[in-house]
Amino acid sequence: MKSAEDFLAELAATTQTLQPTVTLTVTQECAGAKQLKQQIEARAVLLLAMREHGAKELKQKLLSKFVETDALLSQYNVLPGLVKNLINDVVQICQEKDWQNDERYIEQAVRNWADKGSGPLKIRQKLQQGSARDDLISAYLDWDDADWLALARAALLKNTVQPPSQKSQKNRLNACGFYKVAALPGRLFGRRFVESVLVDQLAWV
Repeated sequence: MKSAEDFLAELAATTQTLQPTVTLTVTQECAGAKQLKQQIEARAVLLLAMREHGAKELKQKLLSKFVETDALLSQYNVLPGLVKNLINDVVQICQEKDWQNDERYIEQAVRNWADKGSGPLKIRQKLQQGSARDDLISAYLDWDDADWLALARAALLKNTVQPPSQKSQKNRLNACGFYKVAALPGRLFGRRFVESVLVDQLAWV
């Protein structure tokens, strides 16, 4: 993928033999691109100062903020196709300066969502929205089963109003299935984890 600098260099090269008025337009294009890049970088720094972002998430937010409309192209006197290149350049600059780091983002996000009681499947879904680094996502979700089980149990017990009543085994299973649904709305732990929690919950009763 071409960088914004390459894009502008090619534009300037094609106008070297043209009239001075056209050269002036290229100069204006370079000045406008520089100004726009500064605005994009300022926005990126603001977002990163608020919290960690994955590179994918950061690009998406910048693209939604700096939509390549006719008004924006006219304001900065730049050609179509340049905005995306500038955003890619800004994200790369943020990575080189260690303002943005996918591994740091993933590590922190896993810890935050786990603290809120979310399971590995839901956390993975969330992380994939912000980062394309599936290798890092898998690595930071590679907990011992016992740890995920403890998290699932804690979330279940925290949201359970009262333990299942003393009934037959079948009724207890049905009761625990009900409590499981009521206690874990929107959370995805994976079937094997949930089943383990239900068995433990029955033994606790």
